[in-house]
Amino acid sequence: MYMAYSQSNTTTTLQGSAHSSKGMTIKRGYTKLLLRFILIAAILGTVFSFGAIVQAYAGEGASTASTTPSVQPIAKSTPQVKVVVQSGDTLWDIASSHLKKGENTRSYTEKIKSFNHLTSSSLKEGQVLLLP
Repeated sequence: MYMAYSQSNTTTTLQGSAHSSKGMTIKRGYTKLLLRFILIAAILGTVFSFGAIVQAYAGEGASTASTTPSVQPIAKSTPQVKVVVQSGDTLWDIASSHLKKGENTRSYTEKIKSFNHLTSSSLKEGQVLLLP
């Protein structure tokens, strides 16, 4: 920034040559910044809109591709075996007592856990387990 001082007799006056152009530079800076922001917003909006359109059409194409309904044979309904957990019961004990011949106890306990949506092998008294 350039400042010019002139001395006349004993009075010092300040003449600002940069003050008049500084206001215009700030205005141009804000205008450029605003223009950049609008341009970036338009580009991002276009990209996201294009992605949403592609996803919408891809979803419709997948659902209309199969026009024939899938027919599944009706399985004989086997009654679900329910076990109520008693005090002192463990998942291993329940699995070994209801195990089919030739089946592994460890794999059957995992089946029971996944069938009942259990995250651990801990059981509570009164809990009802469905056996696969």
